[in-house]
Amino acid sequence: MDKKLQGLLIANGALVLLAGFAVGFPYGTAVMASLAPDAPAAVAEQVRAWHMAHLEGVLNGLLMLAGAGVASLLTLTRNAARVIFWGLVVAGWTNIVASTISALTGGRGTGLTGLDWNSLDFLIFMAGIIGAIVAMIALALAGLKTARQA
Repeated sequence: MDKKLQGLLIANGALVLLAGFAVGFPYGTAVMASLAPDAPAAVAEQVRAWHMAHLEGVLNGLLMLAGAGVASLLTLTRNAARVIFWGLVVAGWTNIVASTISALTGGRGTGLTGLDWNSLDFLIFMAGIIGAIVAMIALALAGLKTARQA
């Protein structure tokens, strides 16, 4: 992966990680609300949703940084580098955005439910899943190619 793509992937990974840190604040607020003796049962769902959003940002940001790091060790074609870059960028941003929308709207994004936030979340999550799978396949193939050449 050339230095420009690698630098852009690192920058995007750091920004997604920071977004994950940011949604840790509403997560903490939800946890604190859940500790109140008279907390309604709905607070548990808010804790779950914000926890997921927080982890999506942190884990996807770290995945992007890891991808940028290992890509420099691999024999990559220009196209493979672009697939890895765009797959990870799409995965990182769509997952933090969709999980935050879910936490804000009370959806889960687990299926199409009509013209609503939940369906939008589902479609955004699907884009992220496809991006992550494509990037991991490209990384795996590049790893095998590099191993064969060693």
